[in-house]
Amino acid sequence: MILRRSVLAFACLSFAACASPSGGGTGGSSATGGSHGTGGSSSTGGGTGTGGTPAGLGTGGPFAFPQNKASGSCTLTTAANASTAAQSAYNSWKSTFVTSNGAPSGALRVIDPQQLNCGGTNVTNGTVSEGIGYGMLAAVYMADRTTFDGLLAYANAHLDSKGLMNWCLDSSGNTVGSYSATDGDEDIIWALLMASDQWSTTSYLTTATTMIGVMRHNSLFNDGTLEISDNSNTADLAHHDYFSPAYYRVFATASGDKFWSTYVIDTNYKHLANVTGSYGLVPDGSNTEDVIGSQSSTCQVCSPNYGYDACRMPWRIALDYCFNSEPRALTYLQKIGGFFNGSMGVSGNAANIVDGYSSTGSKTGSSPNMAFIGPVGVAGMAGYPMLLDSAFNFGVSNPGNGNSYYFPQSLRVVTMLMMSGNFLDYTKLQ
Repeated sequence: MILRRSVLAFACLSFAACASPSGGGTGGSSATGGSHGTGGSSSTGGGTGTGGTPAGLGTGGPFAFPQNKASGSCTLTTAANASTAAQSAYNSWKSTFVTSNGAPSGALRVIDPQQLNCGGTNVTNGTVSEGIGYGMLAAVYMADRTTFDGLLAYANAHLDSKGLMNWCLDSSGNTVGSYSATDGDEDIIWALLMASDQWSTTSYLTTATTMIGVMRHNSLFNDGTLEISDNSNTADLAHHDYFSPAYYRVFATASGDKFWSTYVIDTNYKHLANVTGSYGLVPDGSNTEDVIGSQSSTCQVCSPNYGYDACRMPWRIALDYCFNSEPRALTYLQKIGGFFNGSMGVSGNAANIVDGYSSTGSKTGSSPNMAFIGPVGVAGMAGYPMLLDSAFNFGVSNPGNGNSYYFPQSLRVVTMLMMSGNFLDYTKLQ
């Protein structure tokens, strides 16, 4: 997926997407070795609701849009008519990127009109599992069940042999990139869990729980380190921005498997601490020992810069602080929020954030767009109100150029939903 976003820098949709094998923790020991996540206790998760359903899942809805609810200690944007603006962003994104063309009957897909490099094959108007994940997230929070079910149908039509979505399809639905990608997998699962509450049905919950089990045995190393896909247990590559700890706490509740809420969260927070640096500008990739770039003998192609993979990190970590008051999340957000809020960054003016930085804070990009600005705005919810409001207002203004592409427009929608109080953990509203 790094190659895909390198193309985007010049000018990412159902059951699976990108994965993130984070390395061996502070001790530097490798999480590789060809084994998947089978360690730890597995049958001690969460309470049970009525009829054997896990507490807080499969019930509680509907949650009509807008909700306009703050989570934990996080603040919402003070921009006027914020939820209306988020609705407009979703409507624009949907009309531009969601289509039934090239999808099975009754299904919908998210397209990327730009040229996409799928493992060496160039695809135009293709679909990636990551995009299906973003679409399902947005649709469940917008209470748009028709779109949600259409995207889910596309995912179900393009599963790999393990039961997760192949990561890249061409415009006719042919598999170009086989096997899953972990970031897309986890976004799809989270969307399904929230859908089980939004529409108070266990069918989405059952599907999500099955997928959680597939990820548990195919997308995790033994210590809980995330792999980049369901077929990469020997790959010495980590995308730390796939780490979404708020998700894993609910995965544990849904599946009854505490491995998610203990080993997976703790191990990957260690990896995050190892690569955070002074400013939170994590690399696009490292090896699984958290060695970055040319310093790694096994992942010399890993980009050491904060680019089109790493830019999602503030959003994913902010979810854990906002939903769960996790102190390790706050530590990270204070670094990256402090950087962009300060004079070394953009002094709180998010419109000046560009599409790339080195770990020491030097600009490596030149284009301001919502792939970078939106997630930083979400970090601003943890104590940087100027950063928060300026990022949201940039999303409202929605200038063209590089900001108009599929990837920044997708992140525009999900981050504006978060900043306006509409991207929520529904299990906590019951």
